[in-house]
Amino acid sequence: MFSLIIDLQKYLKINKMKLFKTTGSIILFFHLIGTQVKAQPIPVELMMGNKYGTVNVSLSRNFSQTSKLGFFHMNTVQFDYKDEQKNSFLLQDLVYVETFKNLRVAAGVVYSKGGFNTTAGLQYVYSGKKLLFLCAPRVNIESDPSYDLMTIIQYKPDINERVKLFTRTQMLNLFDSSGNIKSYQWIRLGLEINGIQFGVAANFDEYGPSPSVESSFGLFLRKEIF
Repeated sequence: MFSLIIDLQKYLKINKMKLFKTTGSIILFFHLIGTQVKAQPIPVELMMGNKYGTVNVSLSRNFSQTSKLGFFHMNTVQFDYKDEQKNSFLLQDLVYVETFKNLRVAAGVVYSKGGFNTTAGLQYVYSGKKLLFLCAPRVNIESDPSYDLMTIIQYKPDINERVKLFTRTQMLNLFDSSGNIKSYQWIRLGLEINGIQFGVAANFDEYGPSPSVESSFGLFLRKEIF
């Protein structure tokens, strides 16, 4: 698995993160991870906004039905339509142990344009039929550590037997001793029909210690694959 990530790092540097080649390599990585964790479906979201687009993939699975150990994977790729220097990605691979009900201790690696970092943190997860809630504070283990807090709230109530309302908010606050590095609030509102979610999307991003809000509005499509 780590050799594949290293190959991906070299590939991105050589090809300057060209969208389609990068996405293809990352999805292959997701497929390999998915086959190791009981080959369970992986939700993949594509958002196309007026300024940039995103691909968002997440996976959280226990190694078995009775195990308190599990694997958490999240990857976000952001691609600008005009300036590839604005492209970015963040990949997390964590192993966790559930200490109390819904509370996990997690550790692993984070990979981004800045390279690799070892990381550790907590995860509080509630996953019900209609409601998903995740709160995950995390610290990168390095001489000048950075910290982040990720929160996901997803709610899918039934409209009728075939259709569900789909709402999701994903928020990130990444900071270090100098202040804010990056924060975002990504909001989705739509429908779910036959396991496919789609609708309108709004992304709000803040960069740097004295940020101004950058936004991208568009449509999203979300589906479980593999």
